[in-house]
Amino acid sequence: MFNPVIPSNNPAETNSESGKNDFLFDKLLSKIEKIAPAQIISYDRQKNRAVVQILNQSITSQGGKIPRKPLKDIPALVLYGGDFVLSFPIKEGDVGWICAADRNISIFKQTLKMFAPATYEKHRYKDSFFVPNYINGFTYTPDDEDAVLLTSTDGSTKISVKQGQVTIIANTIHLGGTSGAFVLTENSTITDSRGGACTVISNTTKTKAE
Repeated sequence: MFNPVIPSNNPAETNSESGKNDFLFDKLLSKIEKIAPAQIISYDRQKNRAVVQILNQSITSQGGKIPRKPLKDIPALVLYGGDFVLSFPIKEGDVGWICAADRNISIFKQTLKMFAPATYEKHRYKDSFFVPNYINGFTYTPDDEDAVLLTSTDGSTKISVKQGQVTIIANTIHLGGTSGAFVLTENSTITDSRGGACTVISNTTKTKAE
């Protein structure tokens, strides 16, 4: 009896009806691109476009490993709403996840409006966006356990927000505004936790809360 050679095939999988079905189903699933770990090769923050390398490699039927080609023109996640933007200084080597859209999004990236997909392709990594993600944790103090944090990975610079308290730690803090005034409400204090002097260089105004 002739047994056809099937690439990437384990003969034990096709000796039964269920094995054949499992093999075919697995092959179909392998064509669907959804989410994968990825690394930044380069990033244009002004345009919000990245060149991204998917980190999981393709594996041949002989066990060989084939790196995927870098993906170009990939948007990175930038949170936006009400004319405010939260943008991170993404750098070469940063890791995260690439998330494929259901359909081709080339037209959407140009118009940002309701659109008809340019092709019939589905779930392809070239139609994706990059989500930066510090996967293995970072340094924080016990005092920040219940706080929302914007912090450097070593904890040396941070903004910590929790109920009734905002803490800012940095070597230098710049405060400014279009009026050039630094305003403190009644009973406000400025302290240096290192015991040094605090100096405000600007037009400083202390106003009483209404």
